[in-house]
Amino acid sequence: MAITRLLDIGAMQQVIADVGLDRFMDEMIAKLTYAFRRFDPEATVTKVREGFSYEKPDLGLVEWMPTMDVGGRISIKTVGYHPTNPMQRNLPSVMATTSLHDTTTGQLLALADSTFLTAVRTGAASAVATDELAPLSTPILGIIGAGAQAITQAHAISRVRAIEKIIVFDADEDVAASFERRLPFAVEVEVVTAARVHKELPAMLGEADILCTCTSVDPEAGPVFADGRHKEALHINAVGADFPGKLEIPRTLINRAVVVPDYQPQCLAEGESQTLRAEQLGPDLHQLIAAGRHQYRGVLTVFDSTGWALEDLLAAELLLEHADRISAGHEIELQPSPRDPFDPYEQIRPAGHGLTQES
Repeated sequence: MAITRLLDIGAMQQVIADVGLDRFMDEMIAKLTYAFRRFDPEATVTKVREGFSYEKPDLGLVEWMPTMDVGGRISIKTVGYHPTNPMQRNLPSVMATTSLHDTTTGQLLALADSTFLTAVRTGAASAVATDELAPLSTPILGIIGAGAQAITQAHAISRVRAIEKIIVFDADEDVAASFERRLPFAVEVEVVTAARVHKELPAMLGEADILCTCTSVDPEAGPVFADGRHKEALHINAVGADFPGKLEIPRTLINRAVVVPDYQPQCLAEGESQTLRAEQLGPDLHQLIAAGRHQYRGVLTVFDSTGWALEDLLAAELLLEHADRISAGHEIELQPSPRDPFDPYEQIRPAGHGLTQES
């Protein structure tokens, strides 16, 4: 019998209630770190995501992100990005679903809602990059864009660095004001108000040890802050550039930073790296993790985080491991298990009946 495990939000609630949010994030960070350190492009095949982008009825896109663990599983995440969702439809701007397939049979092993998983794995990837690139003493975190992704960025980074203060800005003052309430841990939060942004944001940049940009800026409308004074070893996790023409970081800053892509071909197409040439980029994050030298901790660094499909495979597998352990989710026979695999009509025939032959 071909059984598929359906992992809906109820299953995720069961898993998080069992393991705890901090432990789940720690396991996601550890899983990414281990996979990056051992990454072999012949054993794990990833592709640049593809999809449809459109401007009607609103700006948005739907993309698919495939990864294959050779001889193991394939994950395909379908993700939609619609920046008007939160205000116009009370829906997340990013909504995703991941399917896991067995490479031996092609069977659909699991189907998981991945809106939560996408946020967690993106935060975890920034934590891995922060641990590799940022100095060990980094008490002040700056965040531009206080929406859903800002929460997992702050949470994940707090698991690898002792954050004492977060300075946050969002163009929507209500979203910025609710940031502290939505955090899953206690920390001092200072909100930069939109009314005083031109005065306060440059000061925030000068004070921050780590900066995360996770905005929904429109294509061609960036950058989201002006270049200016900053700490010599500032580390930036640039999360919001995931669309051609969508950029958050000033070009002058990018040009003097060591830019570390998550997946270079994709970053050159739609990340902060899209204005650069391949030879201007630093090593991919997995290459730095494998080297283990922390060689860029003392200089200005930018992690160009466009969202690598490998991360989605690992996130779905982590959820499935816990769901299987505690029997969370629903087991359904979504795909056929016929007695005769050569008969495509067997499953739809009434019991005891054959097909009627016409003369």
